[in-house]
Amino acid sequence: MSERMTNILGYLTLAAILAAIWILFGEDPAREQGARGERTFAGLAERVNETAGITLSQGDEQLVVSRNDDAWQVDNRGGYPADADKVRALLRGFARSERREPKTANPARFDTLELGEAATAVTLVDETGGTLLSVRVGKRKEGGSGRSLTFVFQETDTRAWLVSGIEDVAVDAAKWLSSDLLDIAEQRVQSVTLNDVTLSRGLGGQDYEVVGLTEGETAVAGYKRSEPARTFAGLDLSDVEQTANPLMEPSGNGALQTHDGLRVSFTLFDHNDAIWAQLEADYDAARAEDGEAGELPQAPADGVAEAAALNKKFRGWLFKLSSFDADILKQKRSDFIESDVSDAAAS
Repeated sequence: MSERMTNILGYLTLAAILAAIWILFGEDPAREQGARGERTFAGLAERVNETAGITLSQGDEQLVVSRNDDAWQVDNRGGYPADADKVRALLRGFARSERREPKTANPARFDTLELGEAATAVTLVDETGGTLLSVRVGKRKEGGSGRSLTFVFQETDTRAWLVSGIEDVAVDAAKWLSSDLLDIAEQRVQSVTLNDVTLSRGLGGQDYEVVGLTEGETAVAGYKRSEPARTFAGLDLSDVEQTANPLMEPSGNGALQTHDGLRVSFTLFDHNDAIWAQLEADYDAARAEDGEAGELPQAPADGVAEAAALNKKFRGWLFKLSSFDADILKQKRSDFIESDVSDAAAS
């Protein structure tokens, strides 16, 4: 084969390769839709604070988080407060997102990036319903710096992109709830009652004692007696449901009382293969201790106001508990008394 013919074949091969690349990837991604390092969503940073609603959709599932005055709520859970930090992180991530790598422009390949049926459609709207952002979010990929990157596609782009900054967009209402139920300083706790047992300690004391311990009975180790107070004082929810009327039969009850007069009562219910709690707070200054052991620890300035704020949060809701927390609060007196090994062996 002559040198001239070899050159011609070489040029034809190169042209075929370039044509294939053009067909596969489309036009230059740097044209009209930004280039590497530029903001993924042009103009969003300037308007993100106008966001009044967030919709996440995947298949038949849809989650709506909306702004009510200055607070965020989860519409799918009857308007229960949303995790404000999580919402802010989501909005900040979209506003600051940057393009990292251009990807395929062929829709037939979107499924491999989870930008097809598996994609999560994200829409941000302002208070008039105007769209601030509409994007499909696909699978995540670990970046070289240890930060995860995410595949996205906008109808205004000609191709998918791998971008930075995108937070979790799980279409799971429970994950968007404000999970804090109680945040009571443990030093404030005087006693916890679980069903038929009360664990109590004096002002300034550390260890809880089993109230009514009889001769011959031995309490379990101190850390086990401390678990209920520690769990209840920092109780979190894993989901919520508006209270039905009438409620089902309770499966347990109890209360936490502080040295300064606050009491938070709970009632447990077996519901949908989980344990749910109904909570109620009240305050009585007569229950406050006289402080012989020192200052009442971290007592609020207004106990009545504290109880009212808690009841505003609790009223009308059932709270799903984690299996760990539920197991702690379901305990009874027998769980805090050491078994008599010798008697058990004799029997």
